Amino acid sequence: MAQVFASEIDADACSIECLHPETIAPLLGRSLGSDGARAVGDVFVTLADPSRARIVHLLAISESDPCVCDIALVLGMTVSALSHQLRFLRERGAVERRKVGRIAYYRLVDAHLRDLVLGAATHVAEAG
Repeated sequence: MAQVFASEIDADACSIECLHPETIAPLLGRSLGSDGARAVGDVFVTLADPSRARIVHLLAISESDPCVCDIALVLGMTVSALSHQLRFLRERGAVERRKVGRIAYYRLVDAHLRDLVLGAATHVAEAG
């Protein structure tokens, strides 16, 4: 028979029901709604794949827009595998492509994503 009621108090919850108006007043209307939370989650889904995280990080540290062949060389990926990931990133609005003749150059769409991936990389380096 499945256990319906908890036998112990949840260590992550208050042991009594309480409200602290001074704590919650500044937060009211500022927390993410369901659409905002879904959009934020989508950003992290975009970065969840290690190959995509490496691509975004490389674009974040690049001083110019590298072409597909250059990105593939630096990351040790095949052009085919890289192109697949770049398409995914482009479809989600993370990167933009600029074509000059037959050469495709890529860059991050905005500074927010750059700051996010650079901050995450710093966090990982400092935690490790």
